[in-house]
Amino acid sequence: MSESKSPRVDQIERRAYELYLERGARDGQDLADWLAAEKELTELSQEPVPNAPKGRADAADQRAKATAGGVSR
Repeated sequence: MSESKSPRVDQIERRAYELYLERGARDGQDLADWLAAEKELTELSQEPVPNAPKGRADAADQRAKATAGGVSR
């Protein structure tokens, strides 16, 4: 099961400011920039990281599956 992680406020602020600058630093779209930054960062935070080390629960689950076939209870 993957854990949903929300972006931090400072990350959203930084990305929203980048979007503002990319638009030519024109005022009046602050909410749109914020929402776009929040959406972008939320989507990025939910993507699996390639070659990421597995957590303890994942590793324990894999060991249990590997040994379950050979152990009768």
